[in-house]
Amino acid sequence: MEVKITKIGNSQGIIIPKAILEQCGLTDKVCLEVKDNHLIISPLVENPRQGWEEAIIAVGVDEDDELLMGDYLPHSWDEEEWTW
Repeated sequence: MEVKITKIGNSQGIIIPKAILEQCGLTDKVCLEVKDNHLIISPLVENPRQGWEEAIIAVGVDEDDELLMGDYLPHSWDEEEWTW
């Protein structure tokens, strides 16, 4: 869909048709980001940790709470930088 960029004060904007707003789930506030020269407009997540509690509970129920990399992951920095 082709739309015209309109001057709004010192800025510029576009009019997004209602059908596209509804299809994308966009409301009063959105998140804007640029990736590879593309403008991405996505719904704003008011609570970035939304759903975390349910996910943690689900992990406990599944008993899938083991460490993926073990208790300690050694690194050469531990031996080279520390003075005992």
